[in-house]
Amino acid sequence: MVADPGFVVRIPEAIYAEMVAHVLAGYPQEACGALGSVHGTVVKNYPTANVAEHPEDFSIISEQDIVRIFNDIDSYDGDMIYYHSHPITEAYPSARDIEWSRRSGYLYIIFSLQYHPEPPYARVFRISPEGDVTEGEIALFSPE
Repeated sequence: MVADPGFVVRIPEAIYAEMVAHVLAGYPQEACGALGSVHGTVVKNYPTANVAEHPEDFSIISEQDIVRIFNDIDSYDGDMIYYHSHPITEAYPSARDIEWSRRSGYLYIIFSLQYHPEPPYARVFRISPEGDVTEGEIALFSPE
């Protein structure tokens, strides 16, 4: 894994709080959702249901939700970021996460709840088509 100092995702504190509430509500299963971003700054949160067959160790957004989210993000010419939680493991892409991300090309924000009931923490990753994992930085901010 390589840290890339130019890779930063800016998230408003209020949206980050929504994301944390969503992954906590899904515990002890994996929770998932998407974010809409413009030029690396998150502008909208799309919390979704996890429709994976085994939600205790994987997450999938339904096809209907993906279409709805893509259509909305297209309306403001944004990019999608996928987020999900790992209820008992580190906030790091699993082998399955890497395989899915290689195909999708999305940035991945992963929350770890391994120290629950302590608050979860999040990390962001870019995964190349070859499966190389690069960690970026999450920068929280208060919009003025």
